[in-house]
Amino acid sequence: MIQTSLEALAREFWDGTGFHDTFPRKIEQAIAFKLPVALVGLSWLNIAAIGHWLQQRDIAARLPDERRDLCGCLVAHGGRGFIFICDAEAPEEQRLTTAHETAHFLIDYLWPRQQVIHTLGEGSAEVLDGLRPATPAERAAAILARLRLGPHIHVLPRPGKDEHSDVTVAHAEDRADQLALELVAPQARVRAVLNVLSARQALTAEVARATRATRFGLPAYAFHDTIQRMVRRQPTSFVADIAAGLRKRR
Repeated sequence: MIQTSLEALAREFWDGTGFHDTFPRKIEQAIAFKLPVALVGLSWLNIAAIGHWLQQRDIAARLPDERRDLCGCLVAHGGRGFIFICDAEAPEEQRLTTAHETAHFLIDYLWPRQQVIHTLGEGSAEVLDGLRPATPAERAAAILARLRLGPHIHVLPRPGKDEHSDVTVAHAEDRADQLALELVAPQARVRAVLNVLSARQALTAEVARATRATRFGLPAYAFHDTIQRMVRRQPTSFVADIAAGLRKRR
C-alpha cells in the first residue's frame, strides 16, 4: 500500500465523486463510481447465505467455516469484489459496515494488488488470481505487499461476538476501522462540528456523540474513543486549564 496518511487516502477515494461535501456521506454511490465492487444486501447474513448467493451466480469462492451471524463480509478476487451487508440493519449500521469493508478492500486487497502489478507488470495479475504458478520474484513481491495469492475473504462478526487475540489481525482491524471512519466522518469535519457546538454549550461526551451520529449518519458507539479524547482536551475553565498543565509537568 502507498505509504501516506489515512486522511489523504480517504480524500483520494472521494475525489471526483461529487459527494465529498454531502453528509451523511453517500458511500454506496461513491463505491459504484470509484471501485469495481458490488454491494449486496441480504436480510439474513451468514456464510451459508453468502455461499448460496455466490453459488447461484456460478461464482466460486472458498469461504471460511464461520457459523455466526455477520454484520458484513468482503469477497474479493480478480481485481473485483463483493461487499455483503445485512439490509435488515439500521441505515447507520449499514453505512458503518460498508465503510469498514470498503477500507479492507482498499488497504488489504486493491492497493497491495496494484503495488505488485506496478512492480512486476500486468502479467503478475494471473498469479494473483491463481491462473498460473508464481515465480520466486512474484512470490516475494506478494509477500512484501502482504497480499495473499487468490481470493481475499474478510468477515465482520456482530459486535461483541468476536475477540481478536492475534496482534496482526487486531492491527488490521484497527487500521480498517480508522480508514472507515475517515471515509464517512473525516476528523477535520468532526473537529469543525464540535468546535461550533462547544462555542454554544458545554461539550459533554453524550452531546458530542449524539451530534456526531446525527451529522454523519453513524451509530453513536462508533465515536466513543475519539469523542472521549476530544472532550478531555476541552478546558472547563482557566483554573482547570492551569491545573491540567501542572499535572502534566509532574
